[in-house]
Formats: sequence, structure tokens, C-alpha cells
Amino acid sequence: MRASCRGAGLAFRLLAFLFCAVALLATSSARADLLSDVRQRGVIRVGVAVGVPLFSYLDARQELAGSDVDTARLLASDMGVRLEIVRLTNAERITAIETGTVDVVVSSLSITPEREQQVGFSIPYARLHVVLAGRPVLRVNGYADLAGLEVGVTRNTASGALVARFAPRARLVAFDSDMLLIEAAVAGRLDLFSTQGAVLDAVNRLAGYKMFEEKFVQHEFDLAVAMPRRERALRTWINAWVFEQLRSGRLNEIYRRHHGRDLPAELRPAASGR
Repeated sequence: MRASCRGAGLAFRLLAFLFCAVALLATSSARADLLSDVRQRGVIRVGVAVGVPLFSYLDARQELAGSDVDTARLLASDMGVRLEIVRLTNAERITAIETGTVDVVVSSLSITPEREQQVGFSIPYARLHVVLAGRPVLRVNGYADLAGLEVGVTRNTASGALVARFAPRARLVAFDSDMLLIEAAVAGRLDLFSTQGAVLDAVNRLAGYKMFEEKFVQHEFDLAVAMPRRERALRTWINAWVFEQLRSGRLNEIYRRHHGRDLPAELRPAASGR
């Protein structure tokens, strides 16, 4: 009899456990709708790395400007909510999403397989060129020439990851933001650095002469809006929004205004015929 009761008690505890697990899953599924949360809140928190030339930087009035800043403003306006920009460093962009500090990141964040394991990405809204820059006197034509040399990189960026992968014998000097990398380059503390083309232009502009030159193009990266991976409703809405703004030309207008050139034709549905 006691054995039968023990069996019944075990079965009851197992059923109770399964009920709780199903309830938790249901609660989790119901909760995983950041788009509804943002709309109910009336505010979208957008992470933007400060000090990325042309994309997000402080203007003469010390106010945020750049193509990513204008893209974030347009996104919030079309969603019908107020924009709250959360200022980050380049190194903090992924962490800010994972910890819930921001709802999305619009900050020259390139799509890479490694990052896709951590966050969700929209379809691409822009593109950047990653280059290896160096002093004109240096003879550097490829990754093999970087062996034993110091190369400045911005921490947690795709450009730095490329150098680490293809030039493992290079000595990386990491900075938390593009701004800090620029300051080090202009101050003469670097002879080589990996970055996007706009950062190279900013270094030479601040130096007042062609202090550095492009040695070779490392890669072209598509940029996307990043968000928590499981937020399907939010990703669907942003994907539709990006597509429509590329089709209408509004994102291209923003990009051209800040970068002085059009987005690649293959990113623009109207231009590519998609």
C-alpha cells in the first residue's frame, strides 16, 4: 500500500513539475514581444556608438549627428514612438542588446556569423568598406606583411576580427572606440590600423595631411539593425521598414547626405529591379 502511495506521490509531483514548466514556457512566449513593449512604452531605446565618422559622431554643437543617427530618428518616427538614444562604445554594442540596456542597435554594426549567434539582424540598410591603413613609407600589400607589426583595431569590431584571423602573427593594439583609435593615430602612436574608410579620412583630416594611406581593402560588410534574437515580431516589422525605406530612397538620401555617395545598387530594391 505504501509503495502504491509513494508511486502516486511521485506521479503527482511529476505532473506538477510538467504543469509549471508548460506555464513558464507559455509566460516566456507571451513575454517575448519587444515590439509590443516598445509601442506600449512609447519609446524605443536605440544604441549608437559615438565617435564613428559619418555614421555617428558629435558635431560642432556637441550634438549627435551622422547617417546612423538620422536612420534611428526615421525608424522611431515611422514606428510612432519617441527616440531615446543610448550612447555606447563600439565594444558595448552587442552586450547592450544581450543585457536589455537597449531595444535595438543602429550603429554601423556589420553582419558576421559570430554575431548572428548572439543577436538578430535585420536585412542590410547600408554597407561599409574595411581597409588596412598605414604610413606611406611602409610596404604592406596583404595580411602576410603584418607579421610582427603592431596594428591598431577597435575592440569587438569585424575589422579587428579580420586581422586576428588572417594575420595571427600581428600584434593587435585594441581600443574601445573608433574615437580613441583616431586619437592614437593622429598622435603618432600607431603606424598601422584596421578600420572603415571614413575613419581613415577622419585621421588624415585631423592630421592636416595624408598621414596614412589605404594599403588594401580587407572586406565589404553589410550593415544591419541588431536586436535580441528571439524577437520575431520586431524583426519582421524592421525588415519591412528597411525594405520600404530602401525602395522609396529615404535611406539612400540619408546615406548620400552624410557619405557623399549612393548606397550600392544591389541594396536598393528600386535600383536593382527587385
